[in-house]
Amino acid sequence: MRIETLRQRLADLGAKPVHVQRMLRAWLHALPLDAGPTRRGPALPKAVALALPALTAELADLARVRSEHPGEDGSARLLVELADGQTVESVLLPRDGLCVSSQVGCAVGCTFCMTGRDGLLRQLTSAEILAQVVLARARRPVKKVVFMGMGEPAHNMEAVLETIQLLGDEGGIGHKNLVFSTVGDHRVFERLPGLRVKPALALSLHTSRASLRAELLPKAPRIAPDELVELGEAYARATGYPIQYQWTLIEGVNDTPEELDGIVRLLAGKYAIMNMIPYNSVPDLPYRRPDWAKAAEIARSLHRRGVLTKLRNSAGQDVDGGCGQLRARSLNEDAATEAPLRFAPRPSSALKETPGRPKFP
Repeated sequence: MRIETLRQRLADLGAKPVHVQRMLRAWLHALPLDAGPTRRGPALPKAVALALPALTAELADLARVRSEHPGEDGSARLLVELADGQTVESVLLPRDGLCVSSQVGCAVGCTFCMTGRDGLLRQLTSAEILAQVVLARARRPVKKVVFMGMGEPAHNMEAVLETIQLLGDEGGIGHKNLVFSTVGDHRVFERLPGLRVKPALALSLHTSRASLRAELLPKAPRIAPDELVELGEAYARATGYPIQYQWTLIEGVNDTPEELDGIVRLLAGKYAIMNMIPYNSVPDLPYRRPDWAKAAEIARSLHRRGVLTKLRNSAGQDVDGGCGQLRARSLNEDAATEAPLRFAPRPSSALKETPGRPKFP
């Protein structure tokens, strides 16, 4: 279901634009579809009222919480099951934030990310993305939505932009509290400036070196870090929102003095915030999380050198719930449950060995 499809269905039942607006607003706030200021506006047409039970059930079937994993920091990771049985992840963040997914899987193939290991399985519709907001709001207030979950939003542009427009218009989310997170794509810088609801922008940088970026993000558009920062700076100045640069800090890979010099070269004096996030370790990936004391010193060093830096702890550390991990664990559990009993489990010696840590120049 796309939101425009829903709008058309309601119009075909006789709903006027004011009815559609009121029903969408109610849904996005996790309220009954007929909630709203009926005394100040026309009642729902009879055909729409009769269709409400079926429509409510259809919207509820878009996404359901399959499991919930609270974190010690006040966050909670949700494994969300879609109508076709596929699963994605949403994260309830501290201070009324929500991280949503835009794809099942991802085509970018970041070597340190669990989500992209199986590639892109399918796109989420705008209604499926919005359904994650509805599920979250049924649990707690949501005042900020970041598109930083599973998937690359730029690869599902139309659905994501449709979602952003509706959240900014009917969802009650401030425009700067809608955050479009991307590895970098020229289409982002072409489309976002022309939107009525202009989201804030988060750019996944991860390294100051083009060669290392090509290794870590093998299928991302070939935009050099210098160019990416210049494109980001232009958007920041046009919107008045600082760019949030994301840097997944990986031990021995991008935590070197040379990389820190590169960050200063790129970002000193820019309208930007560096979000430094120590890597959320995954057992069968060859990367490691750096020591927290070292990460804190890196952040302090950058701050002293003119780069506003925030050291962030990825939500879900204590539940092994880094992006993609819940889904992967659920798939493994399902496979184990469905396996024929006559087959004995493979001994641990038959499992593929984890390769050693990759060596980067």
